[in-house]
Amino acid sequence: MKTLCHVGAVLLWPVNKEFAALALAGLLGVGLTGCCSGRAPSSEAKASKRTYSSFDIPAQGAGKEVMAAGMINFQNADLFQVLAIYQELSCRTVIRPSTLPAPTISVRSQTPMSRVEVLQLLDTVLAQNGITMVLSGETVVKAVPQGQAVIECPPNITLPLDELPDSSSIMSRTVQLKNVKAVEVVPVLQPFTKTPNALLPIGSSNQLVIRDYSSNVKYMLKMLQDLERSSKR
Repeated sequence: MKTLCHVGAVLLWPVNKEFAALALAGLLGVGLTGCCSGRAPSSEAKASKRTYSSFDIPAQGAGKEVMAAGMINFQNADLFQVLAIYQELSCRTVIRPSTLPAPTISVRSQTPMSRVEVLQLLDTVLAQNGITMVLSGETVVKAVPQGQAVIECPPNITLPLDELPDSSSIMSRTVQLKNVKAVEVVPVLQPFTKTPNALLPIGSSNQLVIRDYSSNVKYMLKMLQDLERSSKR
């Protein structure tokens, strides 16, 4: 039996190869809680955040809408359909090249999730299928082959370490090192990277630029903290 997936004001069918084009057109036309609709925004809508990403903090009011367990339910969905849902959730324009791989996606949420947590889930599932979602400004997200993500200039995220999501959301972080040399920590961190050329040491300023998935960056930042502390003694 098929169940409806309720996201904000929209009902999303579990997406599969039999997903009707008419249903998808209806989804794209309705939008999520009016954030992407053609209606004139209310004063409350104007004051709220108009786009969303995996790096938003729900505690600060971004994407707090909670979806019950099982409401995200993709069964062998084609990539176009998943990216259409991603676009509705993020209220961002999704750009994809014609050469993008075309895997089928299957995932079902097992716990209640906020809009932002769903975006983090989709980032992770898509990354496992060779697709990386790269934020571009406040209104666009690019769907690119995994190996191309770093050259697309992922956003520089400055969130505190404990607020970085444990997801495959691509990001960049510049770290100023004091007690260890940037060039010397690269071979230590390299085994924990998932993207090519993830580590860029800048010897003149002893900085390290990390470009990788958020969960990996989070782990490497913890390692750098430990290395800095141990080298200070």
